[in-house]
Amino acid sequence: MDKRTMNIVCGSIIILLGVFLLLLITDIVNININSSWLFGFLFLLAFIFFMGVFIFFMGVYISMRKKQFWSLIPGIIMLGLSLLVLIEEIGLRGTIGPGLFMLFIGLSFLAVYIFHPEHWWAVIPAGIVGSVSLVIFFGDSLGVGLMFLGMGITFIALYFVLLTTEDKHWWPIIPGSTLAFMGILFLFFGPIEFENYILPTGLIMVGILLIVMSLKKKRLIE
Repeated sequence: MDKRTMNIVCGSIIILLGVFLLLLITDIVNININSSWLFGFLFLLAFIFFMGVFIFFMGVYISMRKKQFWSLIPGIIMLGLSLLVLIEEIGLRGTIGPGLFMLFIGLSFLAVYIFHPEHWWAVIPAGIVGSVSLVIFFGDSLGVGLMFLGMGITFIALYFVLLTTEDKHWWPIIPGSTLAFMGILFLFFGPIEFENYILPTGLIMVGILLIVMSLKKKRLIE
């Protein structure tokens, strides 16, 4: 079938679909549809579609001998979407589905770093998005504390990751220690007392930073 014939066939199908919907809207054609079966069918189609896209991107990644690392990100995200649709279909409502989807976004970047360690930057979105999913899973109070702690651990882990590369930077320790300490304060003291500790904590961290920088410069001079 050439391109011209294909366009004619697709156009004819679209016209017929439009005419059919018009007949339904004007009540010329009356069809009783079981909504539960209809939504179930739509959920099934969505699950098949997302799984198909996941398989496609994984196929791209494998067929290109793992050179197209970017295909891991949409591929794993599509897997998360398919699981989200499946969870909604089997009736698990609440925060499980959205939290799991956010977690899979983080896992997509984590997979990039695991299979391609030269892309160390992927550790940051992996940890940040994964930490945000904790708020969805555990709620506001506990979740926010775990989120700060997770973000802090992310940057601390990035510091050790950079030690294995030529780009040996110490800057991840600053946001890492600050966020981790804020998370611990939030978990132990709650949101009300937490606000009172922000300023003194910030001053302490700045002081520690100045001391570390001074000691490091002295070693470089010696």
